[in-house]
Amino acid sequence: MRAMAGKGCVFVLAAVVAGAAAGCGPVIGWFVNAFAPPQKVKAVYQPPKGKKMLVLVDDIRNPVSYEPVKRELTERLNRQLEENKVAAQTVPYQSVLDLVTASTSFHELSVVDVGQKLGADLVLYVHVDRFSVKDDEASPLWQGRLEATVRIVDVQRGLDEKRPRLWPEDRDEGYLVEPVETQPESHPSENYGEQLAETMAEQMADRIAKLFYDHEVRAQEAARRPPEGL
Repeated sequence: MRAMAGKGCVFVLAAVVAGAAAGCGPVIGWFVNAFAPPQKVKAVYQPPKGKKMLVLVDDIRNPVSYEPVKRELTERLNRQLEENKVAAQTVPYQSVLDLVTASTSFHELSVVDVGQKLGADLVLYVHVDRFSVKDDEASPLWQGRLEATVRIVDVQRGLDEKRPRLWPEDRDEGYLVEPVETQPESHPSENYGEQLAETMAEQMADRIAKLFYDHEVRAQEAARRPPEGL
């Protein structure tokens, strides 16, 4: 078995050397990334620990075409924030819906007001800046895109000092999260947009949650698949 393993290593090294001799930089880069250890990434911001957090997904400036994406994004974020101990507890999305139903002037409430009414210490405010499942409704191709900005508000500080924003302090519009975009594809189902919405919500929730805790990432995209022709 050791002899077989040794031959495998020789083959890999031979491929790298052959690639180098042929000037195949991408081949070498792929091998380096493929066997590189995970990289540690520090949190962009770490909220105070042990707090109850409300994820408030809003689309007031750009109403989404598929309302359930807000539930999908909220519930996935709630789960990740609790699992990674960013929040001790989160407010269920149904509580937000109940407040919307019970209040005739919900959209006039401030973020702090909503957080107070739902018993939250912190509010993770997520504004959906753009949501689409097609670039052109007349096109047969589906291509999803989800863009969002986020900020964290301290409910009690907002009530006492009228300075609710904890983070980011230097960006009034919030922190711009890396957009989620799917590849163009043809699909016969008219409801395929719902599947795209769920996929994008899951990816966006992951990107937002990882802003707030240290984590590891695998090697670059090049390491996920070998170069063509290898």
